[in-house]
Amino acid sequence: MTIRITEDEGESGGYAFIDLGRPLRSPLLSFRRQDTEPRHLGAEGWQPEVAWLAPLAVTERDGGAVARFGPAVIDRIEELVPIEIVAQDGTSFGVVSWPYISPAPAGPGILAGLPNTPATPPHIDVKGAGDAATAREDTGPSEDVAAPDVPLAEPTPPQGKRRGLPFLALLLLACLAIGTGALILYRDALWVMVARNDAPAPAPPPPTTTEPPRLTAAELHQRFSRLVQERATPGAFIALGETALSSRQGGAAFRAFEEADPVTNADAAWQLARFYDPGNDEATYREAARPDLVRAAYYYALWRNRSSRHTDALRGLCDANAANDRLRAICRS
Repeated sequence: MTIRITEDEGESGGYAFIDLGRPLRSPLLSFRRQDTEPRHLGAEGWQPEVAWLAPLAVTERDGGAVARFGPAVIDRIEELVPIEIVAQDGTSFGVVSWPYISPAPAGPGILAGLPNTPATPPHIDVKGAGDAATAREDTGPSEDVAAPDVPLAEPTPPQGKRRGLPFLALLLLACLAIGTGALILYRDALWVMVARNDAPAPAPPPPTTTEPPRLTAAELHQRFSRLVQERATPGAFIALGETALSSRQGGAAFRAFEEADPVTNADAAWQLARFYDPGNDEATYREAARPDLVRAAYYYALWRNRSSRHTDALRGLCDANAANDRLRAICRS
């Protein structure tokens, strides 16, 4: 069984679990890099002499030992460095290509050194506000005073032949008044109808686009852990990584693509290369990893001559950075 290294999500960085795949009979381990000298990791960094390091804790899983190490080991090993892990009794657990592990926090950040000056509160004219409030209090609502009930004098009826209009004349006047009022109402209603017909039709509401709900880092971690326990296929981890990208969670996306194995999965290699490609300025990628020409070229080169997009991207990096000695070795291979 190969070595399996996973980040300790319970910490903010710098801690990882190393599943050795076999029982650990010795309490001490050594980490030996295979690419350059000095090759032994010690308490103060890389050194020529072999050093034995004690894990923070050792647990058992499926008959194998899982060792937990902190920043003293995790932060000193770069990604993709081939590391051989050997127990003090001489047992070699094999060589692993070290994965990306979030480093331990370096401190409160660059904003800690800035002066903390309180913002100047806005100026409030208390006097003006008080006068306006007083004026509002003094000015009460005006009330109409009802006129006293004074009996009206009855009109004096006309004398002789002018004692009131005939009943027929009064009836005609009433009909005329009713007809005139109805005509005025009809005219006003007709104008309203004409105005409504001439008015332009209201513009249709703009189409609404619904974005898929974004997942939090905790929700993505739960899905990742469940897929690991289920031994899911690489396609499931690729789908989870794409969901993490749409949720703007670059760190979770990186871990999902890495778990899909870029050596055997072209999509995983492409996405991991995009995290390091300096030509990719998308914020989600940039927040998770710093641009690195060599690492981007490494992932592109995994599928060179087997995938046109990988081959073209690698050729573009090589042509634009021909003077880079470290990149030249990958471009020529």
